[in-house]
Amino acid sequence: MSTNKANKNVVIIGASGHAKVVIDIIEQNNEYNIIGLIDSFKPINSKVFEYNIIGHEDELLALKEKYNFDTGIIAIGDNWTRKKVYKKIIDIDPNFNFISAIHPKSIIGKNVEIGNGSVIIAGAIINSDSKIGKFCIINTKASLGHDGDLKEFSSLAPNSTVGGNVKIGTCSAICIGANILQDIVIGEHSIIGGASLVNRNVDNNRLVYGIPAKVIKTIEKGEKYLYHVDDYVKPKVENEKNTSLEVITGKKGWDSLLNEIGLYDFYHTYDYHSLSKTENERPILLKYTENGLVIALPLLVRDIKGTDYKDATSVYGYAGPISNSPLYSFDNSNFKAFLLNYFNKNNFVSIFSRLNPFIPAQSKALTNIGSVINKGKVVNIKVNDDIDLQRQAFQSRLKTHINKARRHCEIKEATTDEEFNKFMDIYYENMDRVNAKKSYYFSKSYFQKIVKGDGFKSIVLLAIDIESGTTIAGSQFIISNGIVQYHLSGTKNDFLHLTPTKLLIDEMRLIASKMGLKYFNLGGGLGGRDDDSLFRFKSGFSKDFKDFNLWKLITNKKVYNELVIKRGINTESEYFPLYRYCDDIDVKL
Repeated sequence: MSTNKANKNVVIIGASGHAKVVIDIIEQNNEYNIIGLIDSFKPINSKVFEYNIIGHEDELLALKEKYNFDTGIIAIGDNWTRKKVYKKIIDIDPNFNFISAIHPKSIIGKNVEIGNGSVIIAGAIINSDSKIGKFCIINTKASLGHDGDLKEFSSLAPNSTVGGNVKIGTCSAICIGANILQDIVIGEHSIIGGASLVNRNVDNNRLVYGIPAKVIKTIEKGEKYLYHVDDYVKPKVENEKNTSLEVITGKKGWDSLLNEIGLYDFYHTYDYHSLSKTENERPILLKYTENGLVIALPLLVRDIKGTDYKDATSVYGYAGPISNSPLYSFDNSNFKAFLLNYFNKNNFVSIFSRLNPFIPAQSKALTNIGSVINKGKVVNIKVNDDIDLQRQAFQSRLKTHINKARRHCEIKEATTDEEFNKFMDIYYENMDRVNAKKSYYFSKSYFQKIVKGDGFKSIVLLAIDIESGTTIAGSQFIISNGIVQYHLSGTKNDFLHLTPTKLLIDEMRLIASKMGLKYFNLGGGLGGRDDDSLFRFKSGFSKDFKDFNLWKLITNKKVYNELVIKRGINTESEYFPLYRYCDDIDVKL
């Protein structure tokens, strides 16, 4: 118990567990004397720590005179209850003063405004130019990005992460572990369920939950939220099987479906499929619907030369199925039946797809539909962690190389045609040096169009040698829905000793963290390997490895085997489909 006669007396209003946290903060700051607690539901003279409950809110005026205080803080975790108690106190005593409680081990950025009555708990991070309204709570390890705006009586629960320039309305609650992407607007009196990912604006009075977050229901002001989400989710009607499978081929329908689903990577977009396809490939998006659940599967369809059959593959990168709801407990028996029926009726022989390490439960959706095979690992930098913590994971040699490159180079984002052309030329020079396969030599139109693609953002960073002014390296990164992908890169032969690519990756790491992104995928080794020099280079940045899986499905085993025999292929290769081994030997795995 801290007592200092020179300090002002304060009372704690509320005596729940949150009051213990507030008491701890006030004691550590040692600016006020706590004379006790007020609570209408706890017995008078019962204790929280060593402090007595001295009375109820209705007795405020008498308690002020008896204990010599005119100042306090509301220590109630529920936003709506905190607002009601505030109104009650002000109705009794319009001149009552409220203080804030800011833990000394919280991190408060430059130009941050914090309203009266707010509580900032240990480990919270509030970045520059943010505004915290009156009577808000920023809880343990919660992070608010730059230029954030929390209106009064709102709250961020422990481990919630909010990107830059996010607006959160009055009395809205961001629950434990939820993530909100940059530039999102959350309405008033809304609840973001625990561990959700919010990638679109949320209206007033909504309960949203999931990855990505979906509207569960419209809620009333003051509806409780410190409970398990299952209390709110309406159970499915087991006997309803409103199922269908639709084939989408046009951009408008494709984009609309991705927006409906919410959580996707740039590899799923129509524009990327259009850029990636060859003359013999046609992009399709299969839309499966079952009782409100939607699953989308993007593929490139190919005719099998000299036959009436076809097969399908995924784009170069990480694709696979996406859905509007988590699939961890999904019974995929109907999904399987619809897929196989479509493939068989349309003369498909085989299906192949690279899966996305950052889209949850893809393997679950494909259970017993062909086989899902682990091909290796990819390297992820957790860019929603503190930037210094990220750097601590770097290998010491990598830190040395980055520091050296920073002394010799400056970084610039490419914005002009001339700068993009320099990047392309460096990339081609890089491919020449490593004797890359023909398919890695993307056309200039590919580079030009990907910069302007819908559904994702392309950032090309250039490294410029300070001494000569020469552009010596460039890297392209693609961003969508909290994920940044390390896409293409190159370094001029004469400047390899400066290792500028490492610097470019580090710079993008800092940019992604500032943007409030969640994953930074560096990819794996050649062909998905996790034991070659390329993987070792990438793993110097992080040891957060994600599984890279392939999906393989043979829909017509008889024709598949006949095609292999007809092509005269006799090999133990794991290449799939095997009958394309000779034709597609140059295809990127």
